Amino acid sequence: MPYTISEIFHPSIRFYSMRQVFYTVMAGILLFSGCSKPGIDGIAGTQATMFREHGLDVDWDHSGSDRIAFSAKGSDGYYDVHTANPDGSQDSCITCNLQPLTQKHIAAMAWHPSGEWLVVAVEKLSHPGSSFDALPGLGSYTDLWLINRTATKYYKILEPPVDADHGVIIPKFSHDGKKLTWTDRKKAANILVPRQTAGYWTIKVADFALDGAGTPFISNIKTIEPEADIFIEGYGFSPDDKKIIFCSNIGEVSFFDENIYTINLSDNKLQRFMDTDYNEHAFYTPDGKYIVWMTNKQASRGTDWWMMNSDGSNQHRITYFNESSNPQYAGHEVTCGLGSFSTDGKTFVGGRQVSLIT
Repeated sequence: MPYTISEIFHPSIRFYSMRQVFYTVMAGILLFSGCSKPGIDGIAGTQATMFREHGLDVDWDHSGSDRIAFSAKGSDGYYDVHTANPDGSQDSCITCNLQPLTQKHIAAMAWHPSGEWLVVAVEKLSHPGSSFDALPGLGSYTDLWLINRTATKYYKILEPPVDADHGVIIPKFSHDGKKLTWTDRKKAANILVPRQTAGYWTIKVADFALDGAGTPFISNIKTIEPEADIFIEGYGFSPDDKKIIFCSNIGEVSFFDENIYTINLSDNKLQRFMDTDYNEHAFYTPDGKYIVWMTNKQASRGTDWWMMNSDGSNQHRITYFNESSNPQYAGHEVTCGLGSFSTDGKTFVGGRQVSLIT
């Protein structure tokens, strides 16, 4: 969901600001590495080490630099985009004090596969309401910009209407670099309508290119809306760029009845991966064989990361942050967010929400 009740890990309604923690999750031989003991279902979980104590959004550069991009709130209270090595070293804020963008929120970034560009969500310099509305997980009053990796070049590529209904979150490039997708709000949230608790959204897909002068632009914008007036949140392209993976409450009464889907870009064929529980934040391994996602399945509270084959089979839990009997127990309820794999598929970095009220 548009990140939800928090500023990052979208578990639900996104009305409160929350702290989040990034974890580098060691997936061992792709699926999992041994914990100190197996998970409660008998399958070994992952090993998790701290990447950054506070942060939001994350994307791993696969062009060869091996840099992780993420958003972090500064002392001014606004998010900026940083890059760092996988061990957290050489942390560099590339948008701090960046003109002529804005001194407000800059976040929700994603690498172009060339590694030369990042797409970023940038709060409009002037708009109604407050900057709270433009938090990265809410996306109101936000434009999409393209900046180069050193933030010395920057171009606005999408400018939605300046009103309370519209919003933009989670931009992602295709793996061939020729397309850009994002989740686009068309109607503001209404907590009195169960299906509209987080608003009505669509997924957009556009062609991406550079003109003869090297200026980036998007064109041929298409809308993905499998059913009218739903919550839908896109997480990007499958590794072969033939599908978009997303969560949605298609066919459900409540916003909270969300399941993971893919849709074929060629014929709009849908695949649904589960029928119960609360599911969001899905992302592929680089080889396309597996999908990691967040769910409250088997959890008495909070959510953890699970993994499945790309056809939906072999669904199993890989983290146990909410289980007091497991060494990974966080000591309190947490919700897992979006993640991004390393090039070799053995590690992913992802966000973990640690408080609903702070």
